[in-house]
Amino acid sequence: MSNSELSKLKILFMYDFFRTQVNAFDDGSSVSVNDIIGYLEEKTGYTFERKSIYADISKLNEYISITNRVKGADSWITSEGRKYKRNELEDEITIDEARLIVDAISTTNFVDTELCGKITTMFPTYFSGQNNRRALYPHYEKINTKRMSWLNLIRGSIEEENALKISYGYQLGSELTETSDKYVSPMVLDWDNNCYYLIAIDNNEAKTLERDQSLTKALRRYRLDRIAQVSIIGKDAFIGYKNNRLKEQELKSFIENSLSAFSGDKVINVELVIKGKTRKDVLKAYGALASRVHHNISIHDDTKLDKGILKISLKTGHAPTLYTDLFELSTFDGVDVEINNDEVCRKYSEFIKKAAASAKLQSL
Repeated sequence: MSNSELSKLKILFMYDFFRTQVNAFDDGSSVSVNDIIGYLEEKTGYTFERKSIYADISKLNEYISITNRVKGADSWITSEGRKYKRNELEDEITIDEARLIVDAISTTNFVDTELCGKITTMFPTYFSGQNNRRALYPHYEKINTKRMSWLNLIRGSIEEENALKISYGYQLGSELTETSDKYVSPMVLDWDNNCYYLIAIDNNEAKTLERDQSLTKALRRYRLDRIAQVSIIGKDAFIGYKNNRLKEQELKSFIENSLSAFSGDKVINVELVIKGKTRKDVLKAYGALASRVHHNISIHDDTKLDKGILKISLKTGHAPTLYTDLFELSTFDGVDVEINNDEVCRKYSEFIKKAAASAKLQSL
């Protein structure tokens, strides 16, 4: 390649250099003209004149200015003495955002953690030296590549409104057992319990339902790591809402009233009084409940935390896991719980008696 051809490419190399080698979020990140010349020589094998470097810096600033991409400054590349720094671009991922992405990838078993390497390569200044030490313990697991392809197929079917046939089963060790075929119309994906869930209309259940509001009775929740196979049936078999606004409202309500893998058949309001010996006892118990049932919890005005009393209202779906969450409150030392909902109390009592019988506790 001739020097003239390299000169045309030089400005692109310089743009890449400033984007990847100079950190806009670090006041100490700066480079000299010699650093730039050294980088260009490494990439092209040619040593460029200093004068051409200055000219290309000016052109880069002009380009960024014309495209209105610099954030909160007049110029993208600025000089301080013999050093050059750069300002943040409008579409730029910050160092905190990049670390958050890597943390999210590192702690889920649904994303191949090799993706972390791609992110760190994209932002070398964010993950170099001291910054390369990850504060979050990574959970390195390889994903099922078939599952990833099914996820993409489901995404596409949601967008294109294609009905699906899924083989759905129960996890037993590393295998799925008792699988059965489900014919569904996919609505949306949800993320909970470190896993994707497919929210879809059960086509068989929807056959006898009228549009639009009654269609919600056929909504179901499918955990993606319990899906053994996915195939497209087609648009003709797709069953959906006619009113898009109603669809969004119903899906929002359905997801908010779901607990773990279960969706409640109806929404209930449960008032709880959590009493403890100390303020901290109450807050520990409440924190455990709030981490699981994170939707629609309101704290009453007459709460008296200084006296170890917390009154809350919980609006949630009537799902089996509600009772395991309520039972967990009773496992905290020094904490008593009052449940002000007759239906929930009756059902909760039945579960407690059943559990006691299983444990052969004759006194209950």
